[in-house]
Amino acid sequence: MKETLGTPTYDADLAKRSPAEEFREYFKLAIPMLLTQIAAHATGIISALMTGNYNTVDQAAVAIGNMLFWPAYFGIAGVLFIVTSFVAQFYGAKKNELIGPLVKQSYWLAVPLILLFIVYILNADKLLFYLGTPADVKIITEDYLFGLMVGAPAMFLFQPLRSMCEGMKKPLPITYINIVMVLINASVNYILIFGKFGFPELGGKGCGIAFLVSSWSSLFIILSYIYFSKYFQDIKFFSDFELPNRKQITEIMKLGIPIGGTLFIEIAVFSGAGLILSSLGENVISAHAIAMQVTTLTFMLPLSIGLAANVRVGNLVGSNSFDKARYSAFFAMFFALFLAIINTFILIEFGYFFASFFNPDSSIVSLASSLLVIAAIFQIADGLNFSGVGALRGYKDTQILFLFMFIAYWLIGMPIGYSLSMTDLFFDPMGAQGMWIGLTVGLFFSAAFVIARVNYTTGRGRNRFVLNS
Repeated sequence: MKETLGTPTYDADLAKRSPAEEFREYFKLAIPMLLTQIAAHATGIISALMTGNYNTVDQAAVAIGNMLFWPAYFGIAGVLFIVTSFVAQFYGAKKNELIGPLVKQSYWLAVPLILLFIVYILNADKLLFYLGTPADVKIITEDYLFGLMVGAPAMFLFQPLRSMCEGMKKPLPITYINIVMVLINASVNYILIFGKFGFPELGGKGCGIAFLVSSWSSLFIILSYIYFSKYFQDIKFFSDFELPNRKQITEIMKLGIPIGGTLFIEIAVFSGAGLILSSLGENVISAHAIAMQVTTLTFMLPLSIGLAANVRVGNLVGSNSFDKARYSAFFAMFFALFLAIINTFILIEFGYFFASFFNPDSSIVSLASSLLVIAAIFQIADGLNFSGVGALRGYKDTQILFLFMFIAYWLIGMPIGYSLSMTDLFFDPMGAQGMWIGLTVGLFFSAAFVIARVNYTTGRGRNRFVLNS
């Protein structure tokens, strides 16, 4: 798989293309991906809803567990997300015979990544002591994290198979599998949190068990689907055992590590904000977690456009259609911007209504809804960020993004948020609202970086081929 360069000619068909045609291409990819993301996020919403109606302490414990788990998961497992870009380019270049071997090599990389993640989880509870987390919350969080740790390997092993399906323009089966996962997760959560049908009443600990059961079930389902599907027979994923190929693994790592780092930086800044705010008590933790659940759901729309852009742009780059790829990248960003503006109005108008589902305490709901007003503003930045990043991954342009995100979130957003929320450097401490204002500033800086990079990368693509072959 070496990089080859050439000089593409102007794509005459581009002039004939209309936004409606590009919209249809994104619609076919983005709708299944949207449903997949909603289904995946639904497990977190279910846990927040059920624990919130069980006990605020358990809700706060699960929220903190998620803050410790998800940044590390995406930071480490995110290395494997580049597989989608490889598969999309191979598929666009009609080199399906290269897909199976590439995915197999990603599994050799997945094994040490899983071990690294387990080591982290086994030591993550130590952070709770340094952050001053209340003792009753800390105990439940540790139990919840154990369940997440056991279920996480299944998610690592699931990701390359998901990348293979989506890169080959088969996202709908992933949607169905995630819906099944949600149903399993919801059922086990209900039974174990509240102690139904003779099972013990475990509260937040039951959420961890529900996660591991649903995660492993999803892995077995997708393996069965790919094994029996005729669509994947020519890639020969299940035939021919392959030893580790250092060159391929190195290439995956070279492009994948920046993706993992970028995801970690972005998710960790919100989780880190929650952990910093945890010293203000379980009510603030719950309000922050509720706002995170709602805003994560709303940004699934622009996120699905970004995921579709990864595949769509990657397919076009693989077929050397660089004019079309540039057009598609900017179409994705304008489309995501339009959806983000709709989200802004929804959060402003219905924020309190959404928050009220997660906790019966009106003071917690009021605080969460005030955070959602701030979140309404950064929906626009989020939309541009994720659609632009998705398009850049289609070009396998991942390395500079890590630096962009680090500057925007950790050198700009987090210091402003911490100063406003926890100190009197500028005003009296604003608590959670101050932290969210700082994060919003960081998101807009990040969006500006991403827009500039998309313009540079797609423009450069007109002047040379960048194709792994």
